[in-house]
Amino acid sequence: MKIAIFGAGSTGCYLAGQLCLSGFDVSLICRPAIKQTILANNGITMSDYQGFLATVMPQKMITDIEQTPTAYAAFDVVFVTLKCHQVSSIANTLIEITHNNSSIIFMQNGLGSFDTIKDTLKHCNLLQGITPFNVLQQTGGRFHKGTEGVFTLQQNEHTQTIQTAMQAQGFGCDLHQDMAPVIYGKLLLNLNNALNAITDLPIKQQLSQRESRRQLAGAMTEWLNVCQAANIALHQYTKVKPKWLPLILSLPNVLFTLLAKQMLDIDPQARSSMWEDIQAKRKTEIVYINGAVVSLGKQYGVNTPINRAIVAQIHKLEQSV
Repeated sequence: MKIAIFGAGSTGCYLAGQLCLSGFDVSLICRPAIKQTILANNGITMSDYQGFLATVMPQKMITDIEQTPTAYAAFDVVFVTLKCHQVSSIANTLIEITHNNSSIIFMQNGLGSFDTIKDTLKHCNLLQGITPFNVLQQTGGRFHKGTEGVFTLQQNEHTQTIQTAMQAQGFGCDLHQDMAPVIYGKLLLNLNNALNAITDLPIKQQLSQRESRRQLAGAMTEWLNVCQAANIALHQYTKVKPKWLPLILSLPNVLFTLLAKQMLDIDPQARSSMWEDIQAKRKTEIVYINGAVVSLGKQYGVNTPINRAIVAQIHKLEQSV
């Protein structure tokens, strides 16, 4: 099975590393800076908050595929790990590098980016997946997983093979037939991405502050209200049901610390991908995350002032860098 990671950044490189260690032929389609970093450090170094450490070199690193896509053989599986706003521009390239039985797996946060491209790619299997954990690029070509969770993919023949191989190496990989509840449930947790960028604090430190947690609780409550109005089911990612998360987040620090030990079992330096985007002066995915809550709220008559304010704050940060 030939696999490509299209748009390999932090999570894409971590995924590539796990797939390489699981025995797959993996190519990175990435920015020149990522390729140079990996070459300079003799591979992708993966680490996590529990002490895992490994280095592996992908089979190929491609930086010019948009100019000469036909120069590369078709891939059996393509993981698209680009940001949401970049997805719609790659349809023709994806057609060039896949075949009729290929699986293209879109790994974006938030809602909406998959809808912009799915009708263009009817020649192969279109799937969705999520990364329910935090990965931050560090110095020395290291990609560090700072929170718990495993790659979660839509089920088909290709992803079943991937799951089997990854589990044989001790890596988790969850499969689901219906990804909608999974993606909607992940959005609930992703609402913290923007708040983490705004506070400019590590996630663990941010969640130790009650006022920041209450902002997150308010944003989550708005999304839960939208889901109720739209009859949307949410996958449960934590030990408590989604509807209880705002209450737990709003508790005083002492009670929150007692009840949410698992939530705080993260690397002390872990930060959100949106924080990383702001620091790197890149456009964020705010329109597809908190902005999606606002848009669906309008559609279903649910007021979402907290998420609307968060979107405005992130746009200010984008403009200031």
